[in-house]
Amino acid sequence: MNSESRLDRLALARHILTLDYPYYGSAWLKASPVSWVHDESQHQRALAVADTNPEVLIAVRRQIMQTYLEDHFYNDIPEHASYSTFVYDSTWRPLSRVEMLQRVDTILAAAAARIAKVAAEEATRRSKAEAGGYLDKLPAPEFADLMVDLEALRRWFTAELWDSVEPTWFDNGRDMDLEPAVIAVDGDFIAILWLQ
Repeated sequence: MNSESRLDRLALARHILTLDYPYYGSAWLKASPVSWVHDESQHQRALAVADTNPEVLIAVRRQIMQTYLEDHFYNDIPEHASYSTFVYDSTWRPLSRVEMLQRVDTILAAAAARIAKVAAEEATRRSKAEAGGYLDKLPAPEFADLMVDLEALRRWFTAELWDSVEPTWFDNGRDMDLEPAVIAVDGDFIAILWLQ
């Protein structure tokens, strides 16, 4: 891994942490360095063992994920986000890259549908307000200054946050249709993409 790549990925993770998302009805992404979550020397020792045993790697990354969800995730989200669902009500299972991409696309398609519905309703309100001469009395557009670029979220989560070594992917189960989520963990970062 080249240090410039890691610095670029760290800058991206920090940028992601600053983004604001719609209160409801969109996909959210948060990312943090693993070093903020887990003792790095302990992590490196576990990864050395995991190098020869893929099951150990999954177990190590599952522990990092659980620690992140229980002790750090709430720092990165507003009060109304899905904290308890992810910590207490989810059974996280490892995914292949193909399964992860399918799950991510399902999450983003649901978010796109919700965003389109809200945008259409807002366009109708704004059109009526413009025709009635009171457009300037309406509040700022619903998604002004909020992250709704779903293509960027997909690109960041599935590719740009990760080095050449594939992260371990987890989802919170196929029965979690209301708040589906995917988590990725590699040696440097942990990220979660979910439908809020």
